[in-house]
Amino acid sequence: MLQISSESHLFGETIAEHGFPTEYDDLIHVLGGTELPLRAAEPFTDRGRPKTPKRQTKKIGGESAFALFPVDQGALNELVNERLRETGWTTEPIATASPLGTPADLSLRGDFAKERVFVEVEFGNSASLFRDLFKFQIASRSGVGEVAVLIVATAQLAKFFDSGVATYEQAVGLIPYMRIGIQMPVWVIGIGPTTWEQVKDQYDLMYRVATENGLHCHPFERIYGSVFEPAAPVVEADDVGDASDES
Repeated sequence: MLQISSESHLFGETIAEHGFPTEYDDLIHVLGGTELPLRAAEPFTDRGRPKTPKRQTKKIGGESAFALFPVDQGALNELVNERLRETGWTTEPIATASPLGTPADLSLRGDFAKERVFVEVEFGNSASLFRDLFKFQIASRSGVGEVAVLIVATAQLAKFFDSGVATYEQAVGLIPYMRIGIQMPVWVIGIGPTTWEQVKDQYDLMYRVATENGLHCHPFERIYGSVFEPAAPVVEADDVGDASDES
């Protein structure tokens, strides 16, 4: 199950909770009740994308080796999508209203909407956070939404997705800048697991499969610490910032 952290711009959470209580409860229930999907550890592959187990070269303390990514953010996105649709949320809502005269092929679309609550789920590249905020501003100015919700992984969870992934901490860090030009109230939600045992167990299984096939890999603790303690600084060996890259 997932635990939820939250911060707000222009009292976004308060507006969602009291102005849209059904939608607020939907989000809390769906996110809090979702299990983290894990990537397969085997059969071992060395072709295609992603390779199994999913991996990427990282340099830690002067040593280059493979890091492994046990959490499947694509499957997590699908789980959230499925569960929100089951509770009546519309997928891919248009952020622009017709009075703006935006051609259909240029329309900006969000991820979910229900009763003027406009939601973006961002498990991709950190640069996408700025696109999400742009959509919120457009939805506000065009009258499509009254409150926005931005759902992202905590930094600790994002480490298990891939490199360069948007995080809750990054989104919260943008709140002072939202005050400059984002007129729509925004509720920022961070999600992370309540327990890390399954994630660590899957990493260890991936590590066994990879090393048995001749790959030099960082052990779990070298990259992530104990999960509950800060990990060693990581320098990406290649393609920094692309949340879909791997070696």
